[in-house]
Amino acid sequence: MTPNFLILFTCAFIPFFVAFIWFHPKCFGGEYWKKVAGLTNEQHNTPIKPIKLAASILLNLLISFGVFIITVHQTHVLALTGPNVDAFKSGTALAFMQEYGENFHTIQHGITHGLFIGLLCFVIPILGYAVIFERKSVKYLLVNAGFWAISLVLMACVISKWGGVPVY
Repeated sequence: MTPNFLILFTCAFIPFFVAFIWFHPKCFGGEYWKKVAGLTNEQHNTPIKPIKLAASILLNLLISFGVFIITVHQTHVLALTGPNVDAFKSGTALAFMQEYGENFHTIQHGITHGLFIGLLCFVIPILGYAVIFERKSVKYLLVNAGFWAISLVLMACVISKWGGVPVY
């Protein structure tokens, strides 16, 4: 399978929607987030520049592509062929994809991979490393890890269900 770039681009906006709720003053935003992140009032109230928002969309797009590679296993079969799309017109690759090509395109599969990516493999280890050396609190780790776990689960669910385009 190849990526459905419209879905990947759409998924790049999921962290923004999650952040709108997660960092809302009635949830973790406002004074609590400011204290945990170590922000001054001035830093907290300064608007984000458009170039930084554009950069965050680009970073989220890279995350979407990474989630696609991890979540849509049929991509690995394509990678094994070189990637030679013609290999899917006959032979073993075609037979394999006809039998197994629709497996694991479920919301449950997305939840599994989103949690795996979000909690065990990437987010907690990377944020944990930053927390240790930037001398942030465990609360900072938990707030940010929770945000990314929810974002990645939602992204993985959408990508698992609709993120691949069959080549066979």
